Amino acid sequence: MKKIFLIVLAATALTSCSTIKSGTLKSMDIIGPGVIHVPVLADLEVQPNKQQLTRTYTKVITMEMAKNNVIRDLIKQHNADVLIEPTFESETKSGATTITVKGWPATYKNFRQITKEDVAILEVAPHYLQKATSVVVSEHEGTKKRKR
Repeated sequence: MKKIFLIVLAATALTSCSTIKSGTLKSMDIIGPGVIHVPVLADLEVQPNKQQLTRTYTKVITMEMAKNNVIRDLIKQHNADVLIEPTFESETKSGATTITVKGWPATYKNFRQITKEDVAILEVAPHYLQKATSVVVSEHEGTKKRKR
């Protein structure tokens, strides 16, 4: 009985756990049958200096996921809502991938309903209408040994 108890205790002590972090970069628009939405405009306050952040990953599921994680971390670090014109540099060496993102963090300000003046601008330059893409990021932190 004592041996079984020790085996169960040893197995429990060696059990590994993994941590998964996840977050969202942006939310999606409300579009669907029966939904009539009055357009809402917002000013974009862009920080004057280009910022950068570098992260190194040893276990990368996809390069796109790693890029999204670095963007999320840079946005969080600068208390921003979006990263304008992100550019990337990456290097993989000995199984480790280093990714650097550079861009201008920005924050949405002054949300308001569209006015006639705004409609006139959009008629002149309809390419100003943009839809942000929504990306859900998740990173696997790896396995950690549980100690008892």
